[in-house]
Amino acid sequence: MREKKSTVREFVYLTIALIPITLFSYIQYINQRNAELEYVGVYYLTEYPNCDTCVLNLNSDNAYTVIFDDRTLEQGKWKYSSGGDYWIVDIGKNGQLGSGKYKYNDRKNNFKE
Repeated sequence: MREKKSTVREFVYLTIALIPITLFSYIQYINQRNAELEYVGVYYLTEYPNCDTCVLNLNSDNAYTVIFDDRTLEQGKWKYSSGGDYWIVDIGKNGQLGSGKYKYNDRKNNFKE
């Protein structure tokens, strides 16, 4: 009988210990997702090769498309990452938002919850 109580007690302690860890992980996920959604929108690219009026769409499902005159020039997945003092939006494996061919001069945030 004593062994059964010990096992139940250990299970209760383990469950109580996992609650804060689970809550912390969930809060981290929500914060990361909210920060990521701030970059959803339309970006007017200035340095895309052979295209002065290309538009980059970052969608809330982490898909991106580069469009010129209703033609899709490029598409794939984008990824947001951040650290203590930086943030990076990787556009597929092709570059980062705001540099190289993904430089932009204006944007419209069109995400609605």
